[in-house]
Amino acid sequence: MATQIIMPKLGMAMTEGAVVKWVKRDGETVNKGEPLVVVMSKKISYQIEAPAAGIVRHVVREKGTRPVGAVIGYVLAPGEAMPEVAPPPAVAPVKAPPVAASAPAPLPSEAKPFVPASPAAKRLAKELGVDLAQVTGTGPEGRITEADVQRAAAERVQVPQVLASPMAKTLAREHGLDLTQVKGTGPGGRITEKDVLTFLEAYKAPPPLRTIPFIGIRQAIAQRMTESLQTMAQVTLLTEADVTEMVRMRERLKPRFDLTYTDIIIKAVAVALREHPRLNATLVGEEIQLLPEIHIGVAVALEDGLIVPVMREADKKTLEETALETKRLAEGARAGMLAVDEVTGSTFTITNLGMYEVDGFTPIVNPPEAAILGVGRIVEKLVVYRGEAAKRTMMTLSLTVDHRLVDGAVAAAFLRQVKELLETPALIFAG
Repeated sequence: MATQIIMPKLGMAMTEGAVVKWVKRDGETVNKGEPLVVVMSKKISYQIEAPAAGIVRHVVREKGTRPVGAVIGYVLAPGEAMPEVAPPPAVAPVKAPPVAASAPAPLPSEAKPFVPASPAAKRLAKELGVDLAQVTGTGPEGRITEADVQRAAAERVQVPQVLASPMAKTLAREHGLDLTQVKGTGPGGRITEKDVLTFLEAYKAPPPLRTIPFIGIRQAIAQRMTESLQTMAQVTLLTEADVTEMVRMRERLKPRFDLTYTDIIIKAVAVALREHPRLNATLVGEEIQLLPEIHIGVAVALEDGLIVPVMREADKKTLEETALETKRLAEGARAGMLAVDEVTGSTFTITNLGMYEVDGFTPIVNPPEAAILGVGRIVEKLVVYRGEAAKRTMMTLSLTVDHRLVDGAVAAAFLRQVKELLETPALIFAG
């Protein structure tokens, strides 16, 4: 009996997921418990293991999406036909009514990957010699129609026979060159090796275009940042803090436990948020809700985007507990091993670009939060300190707030307190 492979629910807010990669090819044998397919919500990826032993059949292609609970594939017994399924979308969900009839016929276990097409389209494709896998469907949910097949047949171009020497053909094949573009100078217009070399020199092909799939985390970041800028009245305040004492404190404490500057900044922000609750708030309908708990998200850069692990109740943790938790969350984020509740529910976000030699920038608020703090690099400068020129260690802070929730004066007071706490870090421990 066919065993269904289901799109899992990876979080309370998840409604659909994307098939990132099939670990097992269509028609390949799999054992129970082996890695089968990698799926992704808008926040995390997850590897599904084979629920049974048998032959893998794909229903949804890579990059395709399906609602939570929908079938994305099957594990079949040898010789078992794949059950009839509703045709999946090719890349992204299409808002169209489901196909009520004419479901595609079951495919034998050794057949090609499933292609959604009407029976009439299949008959016409067979008559015209059209490969349905190369046809783009325009019907509901990407289903291929007769018109699609006719259009594909009409667009086919017969490649003319080219008169060329064996060396010219070999050279063209090595460079991926279409010989119909080359003018032959040999007897009867025959293309020679010299003709190919001359063409390649005159028309050097550009390097292949590198593309990055706009799915998963990359797509989620784009959607959230666009939503943030379109729905909020954002303003950014900048200040420069003298963090000479913060650097010294870190050097004193580092032999006791692995402490980073980000850990100290988290603690300073947590203390300041207790005094300025308007920055630890969210807008719900026509009410500004002042959130009772302080959960600070810290942006972590990944290869294909960024993720924001959340340190819960940051104001209640000691500096050492903060350091341990920050390290654990960062390692889990880079390994893709964080749970859903570890990347959701933040009430304030910190993003640090200091390691990239960035001073100040304009961070974008992470909705539905009210503010985000950008941290620049730590750099030694010659400044006026207590009336005299002195070498001090400085750092730029960039605070972006949603002006609908937070007035400029309130934001400035919060930023000033964060600055004071970092300049005199002993105050962090004082409360």
